[in-house]
Amino acid sequence: MKQYSLIVKLILGIIIGLLVGLYAGNWAATKWLLYVVVFCKSIFKDLIQFFLPLIMISFVSVGIAEMGQKAGKLLKFTVSISYVYTIIACALGAIVILTFFGLFPSIADVAMGDIKAQKLPPNIVNIKIPFPLAPSLITSIVLGFVLGIGMTWTKADALMKILRDIRDISGMMIQKVIIPIIPIYIGSVFAQIAYKGDIWPKMKVLGIMLVIIVVLQWIWLFIQYSAAGIYTKQNTYPAIITMIPAYFTAFGTTSSAVSMPVSLARGKLINGMKEHIANFVFPLCSQTHLSGAAMTITISAITVSMLTVNAAPGLISLILFILILGVIEVGAVGVPGGSIMAAWPVLVGVLGFQEQAMGLMFALFLIQDSFGTAANITGDASIAMIVNKKFGDLAEESVEPAARGEAPA
Repeated sequence: MKQYSLIVKLILGIIIGLLVGLYAGNWAATKWLLYVVVFCKSIFKDLIQFFLPLIMISFVSVGIAEMGQKAGKLLKFTVSISYVYTIIACALGAIVILTFFGLFPSIADVAMGDIKAQKLPPNIVNIKIPFPLAPSLITSIVLGFVLGIGMTWTKADALMKILRDIRDISGMMIQKVIIPIIPIYIGSVFAQIAYKGDIWPKMKVLGIMLVIIVVLQWIWLFIQYSAAGIYTKQNTYPAIITMIPAYFTAFGTTSSAVSMPVSLARGKLINGMKEHIANFVFPLCSQTHLSGAAMTITISAITVSMLTVNAAPGLISLILFILILGVIEVGAVGVPGGSIMAAWPVLVGVLGFQEQAMGLMFALFLIQDSFGTAANITGDASIAMIVNKKFGDLAEESVEPAARGEAPA
């Protein structure tokens, strides 16, 4: 049950937050809980925002440089498919959810409601955690792209090592510090929403979105395998059946890295799959192919925008968000919740999300995280089939050195 501990803690945090927001203000003996909510929300928000520029600069720069510097057609081809699939999945999710709200605009209107919001008490322990130099997230995004492109052109190995170390440290802090406090932060955000009195319409919409996300992930899987079938000129649907055990393994572990051995073993059973191609593609895609998670983030972002400001993000902002998200997801850390944590700077910097919006984003994403991870892992086989068709005749000894030296850890 350890793999479900984050989801369980998140649900408990939401329930406790709802109870505090709904009832703590009703009695003088429990009003102090509202001050605790305000303090926790403030201090944890500052702590999370402290890491955002580090995450943005290191993840974007290293992601771009690694895609540009890695030698070998096989490696570049595989990573490129992962990126293109991620972009297409995000675009598909955006089109579907925008169409949904276009057909049913009353859902967002009901969620917004016409409620006179109550104000939480002020923060009496006003502690701030400023980031040194305090770069804006847009500045961090631009700097990440500049450093990534620059390292690709100049082969700046020393700078690459530093930024890789920063990325690894940021990933460790996400896993050891940020993720453990997320349930408390989300609970405080939901307490604020509940105290304002507009929680239940929003929860109803989030439930509808959860169903749409899971259905759309399966539709995306069939699209991926259909594309692989067209390219390879073979029936790929038996491959989906072969990968079902990998799907449920990923669903249970919520980790692409932990599920990879199962996906590799099942992938080798696909008709015509060369073993050396499978040994290369599946470990690589477990780190670079996160189209299911990226689609979920896109759908969730548009939904939360409708719930909080009653408007979808602008077209230019949405396109920029998807393109940057694709780069970040290719290098997202392999821990439960890592995808949404890595996307946090883009949500704040590009789409302008505030704390309430981020609380809803985390809740919607993490509750379905098992489905997203399963979609990522199961889709890896469709990429492997395409790579196998194009490079299957490549000598085994010419594949393995690239896998050993250049595949992401």
